[in-house]
Amino acid sequence: MRVLFQWLVTSSIVGFGVASIAACSSEEGSRPPFDDVDVTGRDVNPDGIAYPTDDWGARPRNGTTPGQRLPNFSFQGYPDSKQDDGLQVVSFADFYDPSQQRHKVMYLVAVVAWCPHCQAETRAIAANSSAFRANGVQVVQTVMEGAERGRPLSLVDVDEWVDTMGTDFTVLIDVNAKRLGSVADIEGVPWNALVDTRSMEVLAVTVGELVDVPGYVDLGLTWVATHEARP
Repeated sequence: MRVLFQWLVTSSIVGFGVASIAACSSEEGSRPPFDDVDVTGRDVNPDGIAYPTDDWGARPRNGTTPGQRLPNFSFQGYPDSKQDDGLQVVSFADFYDPSQQRHKVMYLVAVVAWCPHCQAETRAIAANSSAFRANGVQVVQTVMEGAERGRPLSLVDVDEWVDTMGTDFTVLIDVNAKRLGSVADIEGVPWNALVDTRSMEVLAVTVGELVDVPGYVDLGLTWVATHEARP
């Protein structure tokens, strides 16, 4: 599966590591670091079906070898980028959909706000989000660092990101990849993953700005349409 996706990636990769978060800048007073505490989310999907609890991880499918299931992490963030109701708790269980009534593929993207390639890819995603939604694709983006390299992520950074990028998909907070980084080796951004929402199997992981975002997503949709979900 990973081989099928290689042609869609550019060499536009920005290094990422938790060590890059150092001293705060002089703006810390107006941009206090976000307190990314652990939150309790849901362990069942909207239909009341329990989230799978076996083989958690982020290793993608490789040929006939199934990928691992994405752990049921819970985040604070903005569902569908709706800020008026404030931060909400969002769990990956919210997108688990064995019957494909709502979603077929989850397109998960981890970014840092200061990264120009993350910005470019996010704009490309936003430009195609309506088509993605119509085709059963749930876009979920996690923001890991703020607008200035070396400055901790703040809620102001996240709000500005949503406003300036024109996102209308779910944007979540994952400071320093606190959650995703516990199962995935995120050494560069943007970090892209496709997940089969029938089983929450990780189908593909790709690092770097994508040449063709719709093409990348379409490959995931095609795979789901032509293969059974992993047991």
